[in-house]
Amino acid sequence: MLPQSILARQPSSECDARELQNLLKPIDPIYSEAMDLAKVLRGYGLTIKCVLPSKMANAFEGQIGAALYRTNRGDFETLFLKKTATFASVKPTEARKNGFYLYSFEGSPSAHGGWTSSKREYFVKHRSQMLITREEELAVYLDKELNSH
Repeated sequence: MLPQSILARQPSSECDARELQNLLKPIDPIYSEAMDLAKVLRGYGLTIKCVLPSKMANAFEGQIGAALYRTNRGDFETLFLKKTATFASVKPTEARKNGFYLYSFEGSPSAHGGWTSSKREYFVKHRSQMLITREEELAVYLDKELNSH
């Protein structure tokens, strides 16, 4: 199970000095995929302020990594599988308890537990990637741009 603090960040859409020194590096296993996604999103008019390592790198079986994107429309995490795999059959389940959102997942690949969030999470599946944000408008935008072309 992922610690609650992973998703407790408030979306800032700005990269502070510490983050700018901790950008995703070319030695990261998903660097190429993360930069490819950034390029695609820039083509759809999204301004990528920075791409950072994510603490969600091992949320699912077979996952090769994850990245946190800070953009002009908000922040989102992207989980990456090998290009031959997809998140298509993964079904997020949301429950509420004591003012928190509890997330669990069914399907393949299987999740290594679930997580708790103080805010609702939105999930966008795109091929071998799953994007996660707390901003509904951003999720709608990402889904439209990535999955309707």
